[in-house]
Amino acid sequence: MRDVPNRYQGLPPRSAEMLHQIVRKFYRGAVSHFDVIQEKKAEVRAAAKLFQESQDEAPLRQTIKTLFLEFHFYTTCWLQMELALYRLARKDERLARVHEAFQPEWKKHLDVRERLEETDACVNEQFQQEESAWMIAEQDAYRFGEIAFTVDEQRLQALHDFYQAIETVRKSG
Repeated sequence: MRDVPNRYQGLPPRSAEMLHQIVRKFYRGAVSHFDVIQEKKAEVRAAAKLFQESQDEAPLRQTIKTLFLEFHFYTTCWLQMELALYRLARKDERLARVHEAFQPEWKKHLDVRERLEETDACVNEQFQQEESAWMIAEQDAYRFGEIAFTVDEQRLQALHDFYQAIETVRKSG
């Protein structure tokens, strides 16, 4: 898997059809992973309640780590979609406009993904916030540096919008 900072270097040649297939594949992967993430968030909330009673951080830390590994997969799907779109956009001005229009959204996902390369450090960061880790878990507002992030309905809708914009251009020929 490509790292975020060097993602455009040394890309092998791909046809436009193959790049669109990559977009579809990773879109479907991210969408199908949404329910898994929601299940892991429920496990984190349950561990947060236990933490309030026992003050034992270990179960909460472990469930947050598992959740963050799921976030990593989801944000990797965004990375792969963005990479394919970047390559398509070099040959189609309409797709270049889509790439630019969705930059705030895909950039946020890629920034979070880059931080998630150090999963344990991201977990530790949740325990170093002003708010307690259990409150962060209950509020579903995880911190990755300056970025507040979770995978929720709003993020899923952004994914749908991103994919639909790419598909609209592809179908218009």
